[in-house]
Amino acid sequence: MSGLIIVAPRPIAGITASRGADAANLFTRDPREVWRDADSGSAVQFRIDLGEVQLIDTIFLGHATPLEAATTWTLRGGLVGYQQNVIQAQSGMRVQDSATSAPRRSHGLWHGPPIGLRYLEIELSTPAGSPPIAIGSLMIGKAFAPKFNKEWGAGRGVLDTGRATRLANGGFAIVDGVRRGSYSWSFGDLSQAEVDALYEIQLQCGETAPVLVVEDPVRSVGLYHRIHYAKFASLKPYRRRNPAQTRWELEVEQWG
Repeated sequence: MSGLIIVAPRPIAGITASRGADAANLFTRDPREVWRDADSGSAVQFRIDLGEVQLIDTIFLGHATPLEAATTWTLRGGLVGYQQNVIQAQSGMRVQDSATSAPRRSHGLWHGPPIGLRYLEIELSTPAGSPPIAIGSLMIGKAFAPKFNKEWGAGRGVLDTGRATRLANGGFAIVDGVRRGSYSWSFGDLSQAEVDALYEIQLQCGETAPVLVVEDPVRSVGLYHRIHYAKFASLKPYRRRNPAQTRWELEVEQWG
């Protein structure tokens, strides 16, 4: 089992898609603002310019619907060209669902050894006869992964934006909302270098910019529910146990 990772998005200088509409929506924070394909049953390429050479180990292409199990993706890139090197050969894009559910909207996640590149190409191939796909989020970055992982006690919750008001007749007046996941955890033995790296992530993202938290990026059953495209719910200060040990509690709320 791998450990928890946190990814703050690296800046993207430009993105084009070989077909479809509104590729620039993948720049936006809201995953409900989507790029929408115009066809299916053949390959479409996204070409992403990071603006300069950057070290990355995580690529997230998420909130895709309908993301059929047969959809594949291929990742290429390099220092001087979009097709310079193969980062990941053609493979299934959709992350593994839980044992009890198969949501219609899902994600693609690659996490591997760090590589330096400026240009990235993501090629998707959807199965023939499937509806055109729509994708709402893109995040590329270098993951923060503390040496000692998270402490025991981490957990998921559900947030409901609706409201229920008790009526005099014993029933409820319901204002429907949506349900989103939340996740909280703590790091218990951070080094000074890890504290500084985590502090930089919080300075970058605050409580308003998206951050990607993955409880365990290994491709196994339930990965869908271990992925949190989210924002920090509150920025609590770290607490130092002694000169060599720092503890930090964190919480995120899923976005979209």
